[in-house]
Amino acid sequence: MVIPSLLALIFYLLAGIAALHNLLAVRARLSWQLLASAGAAMVLHGLALVGEIIGLEAGQDLSLLNVASFVSLLISLFMTLICRRFNGWSLLPVAYGFAALLLVVNYLIPSHYVIHLEQHPQVLLHIGLALMAFSVLMMASLFTLLLAYLDHHLKSRKRLSLQTLPPLLTLERRVYQLILLGVLLLTLSIGSGFFFLQDLFAQGKAHKAVLSMMAWVVYVLLLWGHHRHGWRGKTLIGLSLLGSLLLVLAYFGSRFVKEVLLG
Repeated sequence: MVIPSLLALIFYLLAGIAALHNLLAVRARLSWQLLASAGAAMVLHGLALVGEIIGLEAGQDLSLLNVASFVSLLISLFMTLICRRFNGWSLLPVAYGFAALLLVVNYLIPSHYVIHLEQHPQVLLHIGLALMAFSVLMMASLFTLLLAYLDHHLKSRKRLSLQTLPPLLTLERRVYQLILLGVLLLTLSIGSGFFFLQDLFAQGKAHKAVLSMMAWVVYVLLLWGHHRHGWRGKTLIGLSLLGSLLLVLAYFGSRFVKEVLLG
């Protein structure tokens, strides 16, 4: 699926350029150039992934890079849908750039991890919930990094060069909203894992479940602290990034070593 991937890469770059131009405008908006480029990129990205994942004669190729590329597609889609409501214009170039980068890396470093979902179709629900939870919580992390940037500039009393950045309190509220949605999806994902996966704590897989549950505890603690004690600022930033780090290790840690470093 080289041609769809190449075309998707080109359209992601065009979408990123349009997003940067939009970011520098006095008033950000979803221009037709941005929507057309991003839409074409995501459709082509999806077609390329379909060919990569289910293009095998038997089984599905859920390699580390295929999964990461699919997550980047979900993040690009979700960010495009919520950028106006969440005032996330400054994060669109990051989302599109990351998706384009993974397309290149997936082509340059091919890897394979074949599973057989047709034998256990219920596992597809668990995987879908897990990837959606991960994507939403990674979006929360992107907004958290933006929050840290704004907080630093306000404390240093430097004038912001971009006029399209959201107010600090509004951004904090958006981060908590994304974390709440992500925790709900993560709860369903972990619950479906207990229900559908008999080898959840088997050797070589236990770390995924343990790290995912640790991340869940961190996020729930953060939501509880915000509701009960009004946690914000550095506490929000620190715990949100800690939770995302635990999820990255859970989802990709050991597989990165096995599939990429060890080949």
